[in-house]
Amino acid sequence: MENINAAQLDTDIQYRFAYLSKFLNFTQDDISVLNKIAPVVVPLVPTVVDAIYGNLFSFDITKSIFANNTVHFKGNTTTTPGSLDLTPERVTFLKDMLGTYLKKALSQSEWNKEFLDYLSHLGKIHANKAASGNVNISYIFMNATLGFAQHVLLNALLTSDLGLDEGTKIAAILAVNKFFWIQNDFFTMHYISN
Repeated sequence: MENINAAQLDTDIQYRFAYLSKFLNFTQDDISVLNKIAPVVVPLVPTVVDAIYGNLFSFDITKSIFANNTVHFKGNTTTTPGSLDLTPERVTFLKDMLGTYLKKALSQSEWNKEFLDYLSHLGKIHANKAASGNVNISYIFMNATLGFAQHVLLNALLTSDLGLDEGTKIAAILAVNKFFWIQNDFFTMHYISN
Protein backbone atom coordinates (compact mmCIF):
# COMPACT_ATOMS: atom_id res chain seq x y z
CA MET A 1 0.00 0.00 0.00
CA GLU A 2 1.37 3.39 -1.04
CA ASN A 3 1.44 6.16 1.53
CA ILE A 4 -0.04 9.47 0.35
CA ASN A 5 0.60 12.76 2.13
CA ALA A 6 -2.83 14.45 2.33
CA ALA A 7 -1.41 17.88 3.11
CA GLN A 8 0.95 17.73 0.14
CA LEU A 9 -1.96 16.97 -2.19
CA ASP A 10 -3.25 20.48 -1.44
CA THR A 11 0.06 22.29 -1.83
CA ASP A 12 2.04 20.51 -4.55
CA ILE A 13 0.43 20.33 -8.00
CA GLN A 14 2.93 17.77 -9.30
CA TYR A 15 2.35 15.53 -6.28
CA ARG A 16 -1.42 15.88 -6.73
CA PHE A 17 -1.13 15.03 -10.43
CA ALA A 18 1.08 12.01 -9.66
CA TYR A 19 -1.54 10.70 -7.23
CA LEU A 20 -4.46 11.34 -9.60
CA SER A 21 -2.54 9.73 -12.46
CA LYS A 22 -1.86 6.59 -10.44
CA PHE A 23 -5.42 6.41 -9.15
CA LEU A 24 -6.98 6.93 -12.60
CA ASN A 25 -4.24 4.98 -14.39
CA PHE A 26 -3.45 8.03 -16.53
CA THR A 27 -0.08 7.16 -17.99
CA GLN A 28 2.36 8.39 -20.59
CA ASP A 29 0.47 6.09 -22.98
CA ASP A 30 -2.66 8.24 -22.45
CA ILE A 31 -0.69 11.41 -23.15
CA SER A 32 0.81 9.78 -26.24
CA VAL A 33 -2.62 8.80 -27.56
CA LEU A 34 -3.90 12.35 -27.02
CA ASN A 35 -0.91 13.55 -29.05
CA LYS A 36 -1.56 10.87 -31.68
CA ILE A 37 -5.18 11.92 -32.23
CA ALA A 38 -4.41 15.65 -32.09
CA PRO A 39 -3.81 15.98 -35.87
CA VAL A 40 -7.29 14.62 -36.65
CA VAL A 41 -9.15 16.11 -33.66
CA VAL A 42 -7.68 19.63 -33.67
CA PRO A 43 -9.46 20.47 -36.97
CA LEU A 44 -12.73 19.64 -35.14
CA VAL A 45 -11.97 22.07 -32.29
CA PRO A 46 -13.85 25.04 -33.83
CA THR A 47 -16.97 22.87 -34.15
CA VAL A 48 -16.51 21.59 -30.59
CA VAL A 49 -16.06 25.16 -29.30
CA ASP A 50 -19.17 26.33 -31.19
CA ALA A 51 -21.19 23.50 -29.61
CA ILE A 52 -19.93 24.38 -26.12
CA TYR A 53 -20.68 28.09 -26.51
CA GLY A 54 -24.01 27.34 -28.17
CA ASN A 55 -24.96 25.40 -25.07
CA LEU A 56 -23.59 28.03 -22.66
CA PHE A 57 -25.46 30.80 -24.50
CA SER A 58 -28.71 28.83 -24.55
CA PHE A 59 -29.19 29.55 -20.81
CA ASP A 60 -29.51 33.10 -19.50
CA ILE A 61 -27.68 32.22 -16.28
CA THR A 62 -24.52 31.05 -18.07
CA LYS A 63 -24.64 33.64 -20.82
CA SER A 64 -24.84 36.42 -18.24
CA ILE A 65 -21.53 35.24 -16.76
CA PHE A 66 -19.78 36.15 -20.00
CA ALA A 67 -21.58 39.46 -20.32
CA ASN A 68 -20.51 40.50 -16.84
CA ASN A 69 -16.88 39.29 -16.75
CA THR A 70 -14.36 40.81 -19.15
CA VAL A 71 -11.00 39.80 -17.67
CA HIS A 72 -8.18 39.91 -20.23
CA PHE A 73 -10.52 41.22 -22.92
CA LYS A 74 -9.37 44.56 -24.36
CA GLY A 75 -11.91 45.03 -27.16
CA ASN A 76 -15.35 46.61 -27.33
CA THR A 77 -17.99 45.47 -24.89
CA THR A 78 -21.70 46.19 -24.72
CA THR A 79 -22.70 49.49 -23.18
CA THR A 80 -26.10 48.44 -21.89
CA PRO A 81 -25.84 47.44 -18.20
CA GLY A 82 -26.89 43.85 -17.69
CA SER A 83 -27.13 43.22 -21.42
CA LEU A 84 -26.84 39.64 -22.56
CA ASP A 85 -25.79 40.79 -26.00
CA LEU A 86 -22.10 40.04 -26.43
CA THR A 87 -20.20 41.71 -29.23
CA PRO A 88 -18.98 39.42 -32.02
CA GLU A 89 -15.43 40.47 -31.11
CA ARG A 90 -15.94 39.32 -27.51
CA VAL A 91 -17.47 36.00 -28.56
CA THR A 92 -14.54 35.38 -30.92
CA PHE A 93 -12.10 36.16 -28.09
CA LEU A 94 -13.85 33.72 -25.73
CA LYS A 95 -14.01 30.97 -28.32
CA ASP A 96 -10.35 31.47 -29.22
CA MET A 97 -9.37 31.04 -25.56
CA LEU A 98 -11.30 27.77 -25.27
CA GLY A 99 -9.96 26.53 -28.60
CA THR A 100 -6.38 27.25 -27.54
CA TYR A 101 -6.94 25.33 -24.30
CA LEU A 102 -8.36 22.26 -26.07
CA LYS A 103 -5.56 22.23 -28.63
CA LYS A 104 -2.97 22.53 -25.88
CA ALA A 105 -4.54 19.68 -23.88
CA LEU A 106 -4.42 17.39 -26.92
CA SER A 107 -0.94 18.28 -28.09
CA GLN A 108 0.98 18.71 -24.82
CA SER A 109 3.58 15.95 -24.81
CA GLU A 110 5.21 16.70 -21.47
CA TRP A 111 2.89 17.21 -18.52
CA ASN A 112 5.49 19.12 -16.56
CA LYS A 113 5.01 21.62 -13.72
CA GLU A 114 4.46 24.48 -16.17
CA PHE A 115 1.61 22.67 -17.92
CA LEU A 116 0.07 21.46 -14.64
CA ASP A 117 0.26 25.03 -13.30
CA TYR A 118 -1.60 26.14 -16.44
CA LEU A 119 -4.38 23.59 -15.85
CA SER A 120 -4.58 24.59 -12.19
CA HIS A 121 -4.51 28.31 -13.00
CA LEU A 122 -7.66 27.88 -15.07
CA GLY A 123 -9.40 26.75 -11.89
CA LYS A 124 -7.96 29.66 -9.90
CA ILE A 125 -9.15 32.20 -12.44
CA HIS A 126 -12.71 30.91 -12.57
CA ALA A 127 -12.93 30.55 -8.77
CA ASN A 128 -11.81 34.19 -8.33
CA LYS A 129 -8.56 33.17 -6.63
CA ALA A 130 -6.13 34.52 -9.21
CA ALA A 131 -4.67 37.99 -9.51
CA SER A 132 -7.17 38.96 -12.24
CA GLY A 133 -9.77 39.49 -9.57
CA ASN A 134 -13.29 39.92 -10.87
CA VAL A 135 -14.20 36.49 -12.26
CA ASN A 136 -16.29 34.45 -9.87
CA ILE A 137 -18.10 31.61 -11.57
CA SER A 138 -20.04 29.12 -9.46
CA TYR A 139 -18.67 25.61 -9.55
CA ILE A 140 -21.94 24.20 -10.89
CA PHE A 141 -21.35 26.04 -14.18
CA MET A 142 -17.70 24.97 -14.43
CA ASN A 143 -18.58 21.36 -13.68
CA ALA A 144 -21.41 21.36 -16.22
CA THR A 145 -19.22 22.99 -18.87
CA LEU A 146 -16.41 20.46 -18.40
CA GLY A 147 -18.95 17.62 -18.55
CA PHE A 148 -20.48 18.98 -21.73
CA ALA A 149 -17.05 19.56 -23.32
CA GLN A 150 -16.14 15.97 -22.53
CA HIS A 151 -19.40 14.77 -24.06
CA VAL A 152 -18.84 16.74 -27.27
CA LEU A 153 -15.26 15.49 -27.69
CA LEU A 154 -16.19 11.88 -26.95
CA ASN A 155 -19.13 12.09 -29.34
CA ALA A 156 -16.80 13.39 -32.05
CA LEU A 157 -14.43 10.48 -31.45
CA LEU A 158 -17.29 7.99 -31.58
CA THR A 159 -19.22 9.35 -34.55
CA SER A 160 -16.73 11.12 -36.83
CA ASP A 161 -14.76 9.30 -39.47
CA LEU A 162 -11.30 10.27 -38.24
CA GLY A 163 -9.47 7.33 -39.77
CA LEU A 164 -8.57 5.91 -36.36
CA ASP A 165 -8.30 2.16 -35.88
CA GLU A 166 -10.56 0.66 -33.21
CA GLY A 167 -7.75 0.25 -30.66
CA THR A 168 -6.67 3.88 -31.01
CA LYS A 169 -10.27 5.07 -30.79
CA ILE A 170 -10.86 3.14 -27.55
CA ALA A 171 -7.56 4.35 -26.07
CA ALA A 172 -8.43 7.92 -27.08
CA ILE A 173 -11.85 7.77 -25.44
CA LEU A 174 -10.30 6.49 -22.22
CA ALA A 175 -7.53 9.14 -22.31
CA VAL A 176 -9.98 12.00 -22.95
CA ASN A 177 -12.18 10.76 -20.11
CA LYS A 178 -9.24 10.62 -17.67
CA PHE A 179 -8.02 14.04 -18.79
CA PHE A 180 -11.36 15.65 -18.01
CA TRP A 181 -11.48 14.06 -14.55
CA ILE A 182 -8.00 15.43 -13.84
CA GLN A 183 -8.97 18.86 -15.17
CA ASN A 184 -12.15 18.82 -13.11
CA ASP A 185 -10.11 18.06 -10.00
CA PHE A 186 -7.81 20.99 -10.80
CA PHE A 187 -10.92 23.18 -10.82
CA THR A 188 -12.47 21.60 -7.74
CA MET A 189 -9.35 22.12 -5.63
CA HIS A 190 -9.80 25.89 -5.93
CA TYR A 191 -13.51 25.82 -5.12
CA ILE A 192 -13.63 23.40 -2.19
CA SER A 193 -11.55 23.82 0.93
CA ASN A 194 -10.76 20.62 2.80
